[in-house]
Amino acid sequence: MFRSLVLFAVLVPALFASEPAAAEPRGDQLDGKLYAAAERLEQVIEEYNEVRDDLRATRGKQAALAARTLPLERAAAAEEARIGMIAATEYRNSGAGPALAVITSTSPEDFADRLLVLDRLAAQQRAAVDKLTAARARFDGSRRALEAVAEQQQAQQERLASRRKQIEHDITQLESLRERSGYRPATGIRGFKPVFSAGKAGAAVRFAYAQLGKSYRFGAEGPDAYDCSGLTSAAWSRAGVALPHNARRQQQAVHGVSRSDLRPGDLVFYYRNVRHVGMYVGGGKIIHAPQHGEPVRVDNVDYQPVHSFGRPG
Repeated sequence: MFRSLVLFAVLVPALFASEPAAAEPRGDQLDGKLYAAAERLEQVIEEYNEVRDDLRATRGKQAALAARTLPLERAAAAEEARIGMIAATEYRNSGAGPALAVITSTSPEDFADRLLVLDRLAAQQRAAVDKLTAARARFDGSRRALEAVAEQQQAQQERLASRRKQIEHDITQLESLRERSGYRPATGIRGFKPVFSAGKAGAAVRFAYAQLGKSYRFGAEGPDAYDCSGLTSAAWSRAGVALPHNARRQQQAVHGVSRSDLRPGDLVFYYRNVRHVGMYVGGGKIIHAPQHGEPVRVDNVDYQPVHSFGRPG
């Protein structure tokens, strides 16, 4: 009996003791989650940039097509009006072209010649109208096709913008938790001085260096904030070389080089699907816009898995 009472006295408090509160994740764990979320965001951003460029190109094609269609519409309307005037004149004069030819002809040969001329004029007019009508139909078909493509691209852009918004919301929550934990992530390499060479590459590196510390922002290409491909395209634009605002398309646009041939100003592409890009600045370092919440900074060239290297211009 005594042993039962002792056991009861020991077990009951343990059974009714409150469970320990779940500990918040450590700062380094939050940093890992933030990094994974930022990777997802960067991929969405690069897809968004690609679709945005495609949509701009489609809008440009639509404008060019409209510019070509307008003169065609005017020519078709003018030709139809001219044919109408000829027909009205013929009707006023005689009610019928062949009848007028019979009345005004001076001989059978003259009559035949006039009929031939009238027939040729009618055939030429019909051919001109048919040609303009066919061209207008082709332009209309192209216009409808471009409108369909633009609608698809616009819808895709909106879906990506929605995904971006959700991921940014997740990142904001994770950053708040990390702030409470007191954990501070790596901030890149400080005090590094790039190699400023002459020419276009030197101008691009100088521009990139001047952007150090500026914010990362989705789809931005300056002057106050950048995403990764926005920074490299803006830097090389300053040097007079146009690059797409998309890492994968930049990789396709540049001349591939080997690691051993890297020069300041070359671009370094990251990850298997090429979703990040930075600019090589010498000394085994890059300048890049890393990810959401992190400013433009200097890092080692191998800070993430390298896909390839390329030289603009």
